[in-house]
Amino acid sequence: MEVEEAKILLGFPPNSRPDPSQVKAAYRKKVWESHPDLFPDDQKLVAESKFKSISEAYSCLESGNSLSD
Repeated sequence: MEVEEAKILLGFPPNSRPDPSQVKAAYRKKVWESHPDLFPDDQKLVAESKFKSISEAYSCLESGNSLSD
């Protein structure tokens, strides 16, 4: 996943530079909204896919030094 795509997925403008605490807060909010356990059985697969994408975006932003570029 590209950094700009990850930022958009977490709700930031593509050319922004969120600090790590902002990224963590956005991640927690998005994960809570899309957690598969909160959805009925017929919507769990979609929610799980979104949940995984959000987790991947967070990992991308957290692991890289992209926040301090």
